[in-house]
Amino acid sequence: MRMTGPIARRKVRITGISQLVTCAGPERGPLPTLAALGEHRDAQVVVRHNLEGGWEVAWIGSAGAADTPTCDASFDLGGRTLLPGLVDCHTHLVFAGDRSHEFTQRLSGVSYQALAQAGGGIVHTVQRTRAATVPQLIESATHRLEDLALQGARVVEIKTGYGLDVATECKILNVIGILQQRFAGIVEIVATAMPAHAVPPEFSGDRQGYVDAVCQHILPAMARCGTAPSFVDVFVEQGYFDVDDAQRIAATARDLGMQLKAHVDEFADIGAVPWAIAQGATSVEHLLHTSASGIAQLAKSSTVAVGLPLTSVFLREQLAPLRALVDGGAALALATDCNPGSAMTTSLTLVLQLAVLLGKLSPAEALRGITRCAALALGQPNGYTGRIAVGEPFLATVLDAASVDGVFYELGTPMRSWDGLLQARIG
Repeated sequence: MRMTGPIARRKVRITGISQLVTCAGPERGPLPTLAALGEHRDAQVVVRHNLEGGWEVAWIGSAGAADTPTCDASFDLGGRTLLPGLVDCHTHLVFAGDRSHEFTQRLSGVSYQALAQAGGGIVHTVQRTRAATVPQLIESATHRLEDLALQGARVVEIKTGYGLDVATECKILNVIGILQQRFAGIVEIVATAMPAHAVPPEFSGDRQGYVDAVCQHILPAMARCGTAPSFVDVFVEQGYFDVDDAQRIAATARDLGMQLKAHVDEFADIGAVPWAIAQGATSVEHLLHTSASGIAQLAKSSTVAVGLPLTSVFLREQLAPLRALVDGGAALALATDCNPGSAMTTSLTLVLQLAVLLGKLSPAEALRGITRCAALALGQPNGYTGRIAVGEPFLATVLDAASVDGVFYELGTPMRSWDGLLQARIG
């Protein structure tokens, strides 16, 4: 729920809230209950139109409270649940082609790495994405974004990485820019450059030559695109790029004004977590094989750990140590990792359900992972903190339910947001 459009009234009271979860509790450490995250019953929220043309939270209190500010209008949610706008902080949802045949092969025992070595994997998607037109990419990505928006996603990160050359990486950024316009006022889209996703076929056997191309040509060209990426991400993993490669790419990105992210510890621990922390990375993502030492280092840093439970299930691999990360004091975000090879899904609902059922998180910790910590993993875009808090930007998700309990209880049933306030435009 984002209030947009022509505004005739400056201050609006939101009533009829059955359950308000502000996610204004601590961003680290265990959260045994929703109350610890910031749960309120029969609450009301007052929002005001600010000078920048957006909305911010002016007041939070009990329904019928004597000190409720005078407002120009009221809007009744009809007994629904109000949450901060949900954030999917790790996706690769602009791509072409289908890899369902690879999924079937993996079910018969062929490894992800073996498929990649045989010319499948990321390279297979690269070939299809290079051949696809911009309209084709827009159409397929629009369906995926619509699915996320229906579940309440209000901020979505989209990584490139299925081009691996100047023309296609910039083509993907162009698509992201068009999606930003198409979904304006509904979903905030954050662009991340990831040309260091794999070595393309034309550089087979010459990884260093490709790293040279990334630093000298691809990233500078992406920085000049109309949709300039906020971040650069690197796949620091056995068989892909090592820490020395990542160091060169990070230095180039820094010179171009991009912040750093890194895919790490998905298949093996090769020292990427301490390197990324030392580089001031905003986030590190995957973390299936992160050690106790790595968790301790994350806990002492500002780098956000991003868990991707759907990827682990899709690949039939162990989950990242979600419980240990929270107990150890790391800031833990959760995301779908929507991509054609290792997480062909847009289900934020399943992210939450697997995080609690297999990852042993509490519902409060899982919700924090797709609100407060996910916003931190994207550098709090446009000042959005993933909370409903007085004085902060108001970006919210309204669930068409009286509480969040059903999100965790009704397995496989996608949560559905309600956008009556968005449709009304409060004007």
